[in-house]
Amino acid sequence: MNLQSIKNISFIIIIGVIVLSVVVFISPFTYLDYVLMYFFAFAIFAISWDFLYSYSGQLSLGHAIPFGIGAFTVAILASKYQLNPVIGLFIAPFTASLIGGLIGMTTIRLKPAYQGIALLLFSQVLYWFTLLQFSDEGISFGYRNGLPVLGFNESYFIGILVFIVGSISILLIEHSKIRLKLLAIKQDSFAAYASGINVTFYKIFTLFVSSFFAGLGGGFLALYTFHTDYTIFLVSNDFLPIAMSIVGGTQLLGGVLLGSLLISFLDTILPAYVSLAVTYLIYGILVILVLRIFPEGIKGIIKKIRVT
Repeated sequence: MNLQSIKNISFIIIIGVIVLSVVVFISPFTYLDYVLMYFFAFAIFAISWDFLYSYSGQLSLGHAIPFGIGAFTVAILASKYQLNPVIGLFIAPFTASLIGGLIGMTTIRLKPAYQGIALLLFSQVLYWFTLLQFSDEGISFGYRNGLPVLGFNESYFIGILVFIVGSISILLIEHSKIRLKLLAIKQDSFAAYASGINVTFYKIFTLFVSSFFAGLGGGFLALYTFHTDYTIFLVSNDFLPIAMSIVGGTQLLGGVLLGSLLISFLDTILPAYVSLAVTYLIYGILVILVLRIFPEGIKGIIKKIRVT
């Protein structure tokens, strides 16, 4: 697939998700509304991770850092300062980008495997910090005089807007003039440096951009649940965007979105019937099967369909 074809496929999938969101909203199956709101948050989370990995080669095993910071930003501003959660959602990505980017900057000179481990350790520091600071109850907000400050329908359409803004923005960045520079850095950072590319600048750039959109996803998760706590920094959340990207196919935004949609359904429906441990086991089996049969994930299936 050429560059224009990849861009077109991703754009078509984005439009398809928007249409699906409207169809689900008007359908009688109200539970699917909650599944899609979960998807809106984690889809942006997943494509932000894929952008970092696929376009600069930086491996984050602690991407829950900006995701969780975005959620806690909304929660703290709404509970402590009585700020409307929607306003908090505008602030959350910038807070996540600043803190997540600064933490990531301390690891950019490490090899990908060591960088991933370092960020994973940072995320576990935040896990224990938020547990000690806010206890296991976390932060609940969003109610005044016993009534929610934000209705369900409002939250749903904010989710669609978050999805549109996040996915289109990352798609445009991925296909901008800096694409080739980022891919050159991923392939061989030393060769990229020798050819005159400011490797450090672009690595920092991808870190801050990736953290921004991860924070947007986390902020929306807090907004529609009216709650967040230390569990948002769980190791499982660090690996969830990786699983979504692998299943969907890295370096194809549309594929990552489809992988996110599939796992979002599994993650919200399976725990109602089986234990969390069995749910994670099914994740593992799914990822192994995808890597075994279609190493490129859903992206590989799309390529095969286009060829035939």
